[in-house]
Amino acid sequence: MNIVMEASPVTQEIQDNIKEAAHLIKGARYLTAFTGAGISVESGIPPFRGEGGLWSKYDPAMFELGYFRKHPEIVWPMLKEIFYDSFASAKPNEAHYVLARMEQRGMLKMLITQNIDSVL
Repeated sequence: MNIVMEASPVTQEIQDNIKEAAHLIKGARYLTAFTGAGISVESGIPPFRGEGGLWSKYDPAMFELGYFRKHPEIVWPMLKEIFYDSFASAKPNEAHYVLARMEQRGMLKMLITQNIDSVL
């Protein structure tokens, strides 16, 4: 598996860590991938927290069930904007393709995610 790193110089320590990770992955009988919101940021799907996250645009309280019950006329358009309008144009990025190739090759047996993008 070739890994291309851009934007910052790759130190010897990072190169060694990449080689060790590749060795462990290659030798694994049963590989599980854990992903989170960060995997889809490159595809245009924002995380909840952090720079450009949903919490910077929306009040987290608006995602609570109680708020929804009291203000569905506010929440429905927000949910449509986030989950249908934005996500509809998102495309898989290289990380998604790598995981898919690993699964196709029988390397990846399980994917566990806390992501909200409804992809897979």
